[in-house]
Amino acid sequence: MALFKRRSRSQKHEVSKAVLTPTPVGSETRKLTLPTTTPVAERESQVQPISSDSKGILVSVIIPVYNSMPYLTEMLNSLEGQDLSKGKFEVIAVDDGSTDFGGEILDIYAKRNRNFTVIHQANSGWPGKPRNVGMKHARGKYVFFVDGDDRLGPQALRRMTSFAEEHDVDVLVPKMVGIDGRRSPVKLFERTIKDVPYDFILHTLSPQKMIRKSLLDIHGIRFVEEKVRLEDGLVMVECYSVAKRTSILADYNYYEIRLRSDGQNISTGHIEPKGYVASLSKIAQTVWDYANDDQETSKKRIAGLFRRKGLTFYMGQRFLRLPEREQREWVAHHKVFLERFGLTDVNEFFAQSEARRVSAILEENVPELERMAQREAEAQRPPEVTQISVKQDLVELIVEVPDAGPRPTGALITDRETGEITVGTISFVGSTSSTVVFFDRRAILQNVKRLGNLFLEYQNASVKRIKMGKGCQDTAHAGLRVYATENGFLSIDRRKAQ
Repeated sequence: MALFKRRSRSQKHEVSKAVLTPTPVGSETRKLTLPTTTPVAERESQVQPISSDSKGILVSVIIPVYNSMPYLTEMLNSLEGQDLSKGKFEVIAVDDGSTDFGGEILDIYAKRNRNFTVIHQANSGWPGKPRNVGMKHARGKYVFFVDGDDRLGPQALRRMTSFAEEHDVDVLVPKMVGIDGRRSPVKLFERTIKDVPYDFILHTLSPQKMIRKSLLDIHGIRFVEEKVRLEDGLVMVECYSVAKRTSILADYNYYEIRLRSDGQNISTGHIEPKGYVASLSKIAQTVWDYANDDQETSKKRIAGLFRRKGLTFYMGQRFLRLPEREQREWVAHHKVFLERFGLTDVNEFFAQSEARRVSAILEENVPELERMAQREAEAQRPPEVTQISVKQDLVELIVEVPDAGPRPTGALITDRETGEITVGTISFVGSTSSTVVFFDRRAILQNVKRLGNLFLEYQNASVKRIKMGKGCQDTAHAGLRVYATENGFLSIDRRKAQ
């Protein structure tokens, strides 16, 4: 079936669609269909729906679940704890053949919550089908896609639906914050924006959005059900393209997105170049179509898309860790992408540092790409202490910083419990790679209650934690100790300091 219901567009500048079909990860493309009858493996738990009248349901929260324990209970608890009336929202959890007793946990929650429904189905191998099944059963005015290993703030659904209703929003992007080491797009959520420009909203293609269900139904927008990379981006860019109003709501920590300690986040798995670039091309085609005949606008938007979703594969260790065969595959597929969408004038669409890398891709110059990645990897290396001296009145460190990286502008110690900062002074001796750092002992004892971490500060207030050099060892004086943590980073212990 067609992934999207297409709007009529001029064919004059349309990029060929024959080569843009997303390729499933590790398999050939085949026809995608939802089941017309419910198989035995897909059974709803014996839970009565809130009411046969769905008029009062504002939002259906859809959770695709596959082996999400032990995190799943945190998401379910956060949904139980919502301060929105239970008659105003429903939870539809689709158990995609979990083998970790997650399905049984879902049934327990469904039995004690009349607005929870559980659907069990055979494993499909990817989140697309569970989300589609959830949409088929959803009765809310909006659907909100969440993942089972994340969690919501207790006021999330009430505040989101209130804003969407008040401002007639089609797509609502709630503020996300990272937990357990997960990064989130901080700049995207600096402020609430009622009408988000199309160019800006393309910076977020993840599925954790609340979307008017009629928009999805009218335009036939559904997830690809096979193992296709960027399947959520394919849906989101189509939603952005047909929405009358897309809003960012940034006044509250609505969605906490997790980096799983077991490494089972789909986004952290191996990515096959051909399928990924095919999906990226499909997204780019939708962006191209949205601008009608405005080729320059389309090219600038797609260049931004490639900057975020293409060039990142060539950065530092990420590129250097790839086998040569895979490096060449990425280059070959990205070259086709750049040529197809008219991004060969690199200086027009990319900044100078990016343009050099894009030129190397177009020239299929893998050795040059490796050299650039090597320089980046060197610049990203953390500073290392080579000498530690703890004296009666100060702590003195000699720290080596990468030659290829920026020069530090300051040094600081942060208290692990309170976040209190002790500011040090730095000076450069000899080469620019050698930095001398001084901390006043009295300031340390005043600001650090127990333990503190040591950092170098750089321009724009960015910091890098200092690592213990191979030739260094823990050093103490009068109970004040500078030592290496289990991960090799420099810390200070003042608990026995006199």
